[in-house]
Amino acid sequence: MKGVKVESIRNFVLIGHGSSGKTSLGESILFKAGVTKRKGSVDQGNSVLDSDPEEIKRKISINLAVAHVSWKDRWMNLIDTPGYLDFAGEVAAGIRVADNAVVVLDAASGVEVGSEKYWEMAQKRSLPGFIFVNKMTSQEIDLERLIEDIRDYFGTRAVPVQWPIGKGDKFEGVVDLLRGDLDKLGGDKGKGESLRDSLKESIIELSESLLDRYLGGEDIPAQELVDPLKDGIVKGEIIPILFGDALSDIGVEELLDFIAEFGASPLDLSAVKGKRGDEEVDVEPKVDNPMVSFVFKTLTEAHLGELYYVRVYSGTLEPGKEVLNVNLNRPEKINQIYLAQGKDRKETDGLVAGMIGVLVKLKETKTGHTLASKDFPVLLPGIEFPVPNVSVAIVPKAREDEERVSEGLARLHDEDPTFEFKYDPELKQTLIYGIGELHLDVIVSKLRDKFNVNVDTEKPRIPYRETIRKPAQAMGKYVKQTGGRGQYGICYIKIEPLKRGEGYEFVNQIFGGAIPSSFIPSVETGIKKAMQKGALAGYPVVDVKVTLYDGKYHPVDSSNLAFEIAGSMAFKEAEAQAEPYLLEPIYEVEVTVPEEYMGDVIGDLNARRGKILGMEVEGKLQKIKALVPLAELYKYSSTLRSITKGRGIFSLKFSHYDEVPRDIAQKVIQEAKKEEEK
Repeated sequence: MKGVKVESIRNFVLIGHGSSGKTSLGESILFKAGVTKRKGSVDQGNSVLDSDPEEIKRKISINLAVAHVSWKDRWMNLIDTPGYLDFAGEVAAGIRVADNAVVVLDAASGVEVGSEKYWEMAQKRSLPGFIFVNKMTSQEIDLERLIEDIRDYFGTRAVPVQWPIGKGDKFEGVVDLLRGDLDKLGGDKGKGESLRDSLKESIIELSESLLDRYLGGEDIPAQELVDPLKDGIVKGEIIPILFGDALSDIGVEELLDFIAEFGASPLDLSAVKGKRGDEEVDVEPKVDNPMVSFVFKTLTEAHLGELYYVRVYSGTLEPGKEVLNVNLNRPEKINQIYLAQGKDRKETDGLVAGMIGVLVKLKETKTGHTLASKDFPVLLPGIEFPVPNVSVAIVPKAREDEERVSEGLARLHDEDPTFEFKYDPELKQTLIYGIGELHLDVIVSKLRDKFNVNVDTEKPRIPYRETIRKPAQAMGKYVKQTGGRGQYGICYIKIEPLKRGEGYEFVNQIFGGAIPSSFIPSVETGIKKAMQKGALAGYPVVDVKVTLYDGKYHPVDSSNLAFEIAGSMAFKEAEAQAEPYLLEPIYEVEVTVPEEYMGDVIGDLNARRGKILGMEVEGKLQKIKALVPLAELYKYSSTLRSITKGRGIFSLKFSHYDEVPRDIAQKVIQEAKKEEEK
């Protein structure tokens, strides 16, 4: 691998909506390049790229997968990513280390929600983009409408560089619009000529010298447009549209040819920016420079333990060398280095700048860490992972499994940073968080199959709050005098409601020493403790102002404990008189769906007590914003997938607390009392 030249490397990530055929395209690439003798199939469960037991069982990609092919003097690393938005973290990791993004579209469906979401991620890194229109053997293809759909979203920089020969069951190949023989298009030759002119004009517009010659009436030869076309693609000024059918292996060789010729090598892109202390440093992809690499994926395997997928950005990564984990400022010994071919791996003598490989037996390294030469400790930017916003509670089926559950959850978080977990002391539940219900279902399955731990899932409890409707006053009296030193503390407080979200305010209005100043903090401590468990249903009390205005003490028997208990008693009595009521957390929900599902989605949100805030149009998509109680959002991810046939996405963000409707509040209070009795 040390002989691989940086300029010959092409790193590309396959992104797109679920079921657009990314993994099938990856399998076709491996087959066409001679890596596999027999093409793997997702449906048959023998795919090289989808090898995880969960992927085989569900027939979908869950993890990113890395493979490589040698094609026409190019070393090509392909990264296959999931389409389901539940696994968007894998896509973010793949995009983070790629130099090119290939957006795979279903010819019959066009640009879908997932395609848009993942293209936005790629654009944040300014990756050169390619559009591969897959499944061209589908019968229901309107090519004119498809191109219009693509350009509606990607803009006029999306330009066909090929045109299909036939479509549906008559699709038999593609013609290169720049240099190919348009006679092969038969009756579509006129269309091809028009498209060739458009392509040429799109390229010529990028060069002042070419534009001057063209406007002067000169016909620019196709060969002179090759370099400007590559330059335009690398700069993002042109997004080429290509066509094919992965299952039939049509158009796949032409895609590889095109990426080999026009795709960006690490040298074609701007140097990666790293940080050395407070100083920004350019990390250039030169083999002779100090080594800098980035771990973008961790995977647990039964026999080898953790596998660390790494991209080298500078220098050469070699086995046997000690490097620095820059994030932790600790040394790591590099043991064997492997090249990944999906589920298979082959040991190699090292990785040069631009290469992607797999490390093993690292001690403390995690996803997102930088490994670098000790004399060049540069920290590379991490991965911008999506925030998990769906949760479920888990309970081990056997009590003795509790420790193994924690260990398994921690290992799964290392594999997938978009999965998080915590024990919530208020709710008294262990909660796991993911991007969707499917994501969490996979986590629970992995917990069982990888770590031999069975858990039950249950609905997360809702963190309700209590507050008050009107002012009230009360006395707290704690007096015990039974021989020897007693206890004596009396306090008078007034409570009143604050505006929503203002929390808590304590005012000391004691004058003249009615309560010595040394006991005032104890009164407040007692009040705060009482507020942790409200009188109505045992939920924390918020948005209350408490004024301590009088009290009595005993020079011998008063103590901090007596005044703490008195403060607690006073607050409980005052809250009960102040018309307490329940508050529930309200979340801002943003749902993005194709227009045809908008009515059903709005109807469902209304049924969940949602308040629609507004709608925005984004191309073919509608973005709906609503405020919805958290209590109504359990399993919303599954419902949305069902309503939109997998084409809707949503995000959640806490907004505020608001009053619970009276009939629902009564049920919550009754349930809380039953729980208390248990």
